[in-house]
Amino acid sequence: MGRLFPTSTLSKVRAIGDLGYANPFTGERIRLERLILGDHAPLHDLWIMQPGQREPSPHLAALTRAGEDCIAAALSRLNTLSSVDDASWKLYGDVAMYVLYYRVENAFFQILSTPDANPVRMPFWPGFLRDWRQLIGPTPLADDPQFSPEHLFALCFQIRRAFHFTYRAIFGTTQLSAQLRADVWNSIFTHDLRRYRQGLFRRMQEISTLVLGPSGTGKDLVAQAIGLSRYIPFNAGQQQFEADYHHCHQPVHLAALPATLLESELFGHRKGAYTGAISDRSGYLETRHASQTVFLDEIGELPPEIQVKLLRVLQNRTFQRLGDSSPREFHGKIVSATHQDLGEAMATGRFREDLYYRLCSDIIQTPSLAMQLQQKPEELEHLLQTVSLRLMGPEAADALTAEASEWIRTHLPAHTWPGNMRELEQCVRSILIRGAYNPPKRRQAARDSGPKAELADMILAGSLTQTELTSRYYALVYAQTGSYEAAARKLGTDWRTVKANLDTDFLSALKPGSA
Repeated sequence: MGRLFPTSTLSKVRAIGDLGYANPFTGERIRLERLILGDHAPLHDLWIMQPGQREPSPHLAALTRAGEDCIAAALSRLNTLSSVDDASWKLYGDVAMYVLYYRVENAFFQILSTPDANPVRMPFWPGFLRDWRQLIGPTPLADDPQFSPEHLFALCFQIRRAFHFTYRAIFGTTQLSAQLRADVWNSIFTHDLRRYRQGLFRRMQEISTLVLGPSGTGKDLVAQAIGLSRYIPFNAGQQQFEADYHHCHQPVHLAALPATLLESELFGHRKGAYTGAISDRSGYLETRHASQTVFLDEIGELPPEIQVKLLRVLQNRTFQRLGDSSPREFHGKIVSATHQDLGEAMATGRFREDLYYRLCSDIIQTPSLAMQLQQKPEELEHLLQTVSLRLMGPEAADALTAEASEWIRTHLPAHTWPGNMRELEQCVRSILIRGAYNPPKRRQAARDSGPKAELADMILAGSLTQTELTSRYYALVYAQTGSYEAAARKLGTDWRTVKANLDTDFLSALKPGSA
């Protein structure tokens, strides 16, 4: 059997094929670009978008040409071969997917960036279908469901949405910001986009996502990026998607709802179920298709009786409206968020462990602003520019950025930004209006004499051995996350290592009520 790609070009062709499946927010993307472009490769280690920038990389045109050249050479060589081996077809499929995506990418971008564009009907579908017939039609891949034109078109739109909403909602140039974008991408597609394309896209609604982090760190933006980037099937006969992605993300702020209305808002009710229920009403969980996402913000505030009902939804994917015995099916995905320490909440009985273990299969941690500035102090300038652009537009953003930067350096040089990005945005607004910002005066908290404070004192004193420091830190993270698996994900290791090495005595001391 013949090969579609000469041995001399295989490493470059494989890099182009892998490029379409790599997480674009990791160093892997840049490594592949360097393999393909050689001396013309990017000098940076991560894709970083500056405020107001349209394209994340100036090298996309060269990369796209490289993909087109590989496909053209393969199609030409195909005419000279009597048969082709399976490995060549697999590699060809990867490169063809990359080329198809960039042929339609700009049309999808126009849909996303034009406010009055129809996000459902796709007039450029016939053009995509012609490209598919050119690249996939003459090959055995045409009979493979994972390469069907409708599926690839839907996947291309999902990838474009995921990149668009993740890159523009989660800004920042630190490694922490880059890791957050990478985590969101993995939450949407998993770490293996090939496996996702092959069939996992049909099951992602069964995996819940839990977003943890301090208030003001953009947990709602993370949830929105995920909710607006779900897979939506495409109907070729009608030349439109089966749903409008705008309506696929349903946020519910649990702490803002009175306890008397919360159950009705989530599950719906039947007429007469309670005083004031004058008609039937569907709840947020009454989804119509798997592309929908329900975002439960401040999940730590959920009353115990509602926790039980939500647990049943996640276990059985069914529920009943208030006052109704008819079962209804939950088709969508749950994304939840909280700033609370759920490990402590479980230890005190305020949050059910069984519900936590239904929510924690995919955990995303949002970093505080203080952590980002500690990692990269010059990040403050970048964030001020981003906020100023949103407030003033490109014409006046530079002046406002300079004014805010100078005022903060002069008056708040050691400010720790406890309100995170939300506080920074209000600071810029205050400087815009009043020329100054007065952060709230915080009463000094009483000195904690518990195990966490003792650990901090020993760290500052340098009195712990490496083993003692590691084992106690493992215990601290386990107490916060509530499971070996979740702690391992946060620590970047495996659960067996956490279990074998955590300090059980220190863990017991961390539990409320311990002596």
